[in-house]
Amino acid sequence: MFIYNKKRLFLILVLINLVLVGLYFLVFKFVLPILSFENIETKSVIAFVVVFLLMNFGLLYKMYFEKLYKLCTQVSALLAGEKYDRVVFTSKDEFGLLGLFFNQVTKNIESVSQYLKEGSRMASELSLASQIQRSVLPVSLPNVPGLDIVAKTRPAEEVGGDSFDIEVNNSEFYFYLGDVTGHGAPAGLIMMMVNTLFDIYLPTVTNTKDLAVKINATLKPRVNSSLFMTASFFRWNPASKSLFYTGAGHENIIIFRSAEGIAEVFPAGGIALAMADDVSEIVEEKQILLNSQDLMVLYSDGITEAVNATGELFGLERLRLSVNRHGHLGNSLDLFEAVSFDVKEFVGDTLQRDDMTLLVLRNVDVPFVSDRTENLVSTKWNDKV
Repeated sequence: MFIYNKKRLFLILVLINLVLVGLYFLVFKFVLPILSFENIETKSVIAFVVVFLLMNFGLLYKMYFEKLYKLCTQVSALLAGEKYDRVVFTSKDEFGLLGLFFNQVTKNIESVSQYLKEGSRMASELSLASQIQRSVLPVSLPNVPGLDIVAKTRPAEEVGGDSFDIEVNNSEFYFYLGDVTGHGAPAGLIMMMVNTLFDIYLPTVTNTKDLAVKINATLKPRVNSSLFMTASFFRWNPASKSLFYTGAGHENIIIFRSAEGIAEVFPAGGIALAMADDVSEIVEEKQILLNSQDLMVLYSDGITEAVNATGELFGLERLRLSVNRHGHLGNSLDLFEAVSFDVKEFVGDTLQRDDMTLLVLRNVDVPFVSDRTENLVSTKWNDKV
């Protein structure tokens, strides 16, 4: 692209015309005499040549070099990151085609630039939403008398739809695990709503059924009909060592019976939050018989629906067998790590498609003390696990 400078353009035009002058001189000096044109007057020849050259110079400049200079100037501005203009050629020749190509390329560049700006804005907003969500989820677990409990979550994207919390209310401990349909920003917003409603309504209830009914009544009119959240709500009474729950359409509950060494599975029941206006006649609070040293496992479908390289699901039965195989480890943290390792081994390098949450608790006779307290109370699911 050397013809974008006016001085160079002028010199090239002069050089071309000097070549033409030389050709004309040879023609009139040697060719014309042979063709019997030697009687032509010198002045007439010079005048003819000068006029012809001027016409040729103007024609070449107008037809080629002016268009080329205009095109090269705009391309140079584009490459330098400076302001450029659209190139308009009315002729239907090569320059018209080049002008059309330049205009189309710059239009696409502008579209890509706008797309990148929008993507950068959305990434910034998702990062902010992720920070807000992390502030809603508990970063550590409280000490729950009579329970050795571990709960960790790992979202598939910046913002996840899985949620859980553990709070105390009137000497009892309430906790829940929920999963919004899908994942990403919409799921994250609903997750934060439910987590907030859990904190708001907890002081006003005495059982998990009332808690689920109130959260549903507030959530239903405020979300899209295609979005809902499955959940399981639990109430632990340390004095009587009794565990109660209300299912809201969530995944099955797995209990490892320590005395028998067998992992049992039973459905949580109920209906998902935001699927019906009033769920008071559908959900109910039930008691779970949890003997000493028994372990209970709660999970989101990101675990059972995790796939390997061949597209095979991890599934509920593999999860039950994993709990059954490692239940003898006793404490909740060891069982959590063993189960999560089985999931990781099954999935391999396959991309995580959905949010994963796993909660493990054990009924203990005395206050539980772990030599790995930091790992026990932290709710962050390590990527290496």
